[in-house]
Amino acid sequence: MHFEHYAAFFRPEELDTLTAAFEATWCELTASGVDLSSEEKVALLKKKLAQRILVSATAGGARDIETIKEQAMRSLAGHLRSYEQTTLQPDGKAQLR
Repeated sequence: MHFEHYAAFFRPEELDTLTAAFEATWCELTASGVDLSSEEKVALLKKKLAQRILVSATAGGARDIETIKEQAMRSLAGHLRSYEQTTLQPDGKAQLR
């Protein structure tokens, strides 16, 4: 996930930190056994993760990879519980199981 769209708001080294935090968190998520059985689920989770990282870096003021990763994982915890109970319909809409 690239955060270049936000270059006006962050210095280059901060963008590198956001990207590294995204990659580290994504590795942890995939290792945790999260259901990534479809491209739609992967895309949705990546979008949510990027949003959580941006919130951590802006509203939360976090600037180091580990803190951003921890905040993103905590923030995603509730989403992941409902995500695991959700199936995506052919029209791309989510439906609880």
